[in-house]
Amino acid sequence: MEQEILALFEKILSRKVGFHDELIESDILDSILAVDMVLEVQDVYGSMIPPTEVASVLKTPADLARYVEEHRG
Repeated sequence: MEQEILALFEKILSRKVGFHDELIESDILDSILAVDMVLEVQDVYGSMIPPTEVASVLKTPADLARYVEEHRG
């Protein structure tokens, strides 16, 4: 799962990130890219991320992996 999630981030961000990198606090992931990531996660994993949870779910790739494992559709 770790490598799959990192590959998704690399696809959306056009750069590599670490599994525990803080993406929002470090301004790597902005609101436009967050929307792209939410849509990609929905397409690939069938997991809907509610708007109220986007900031916490996309905080790090590790947080997203945990969310996807718990909410796969």
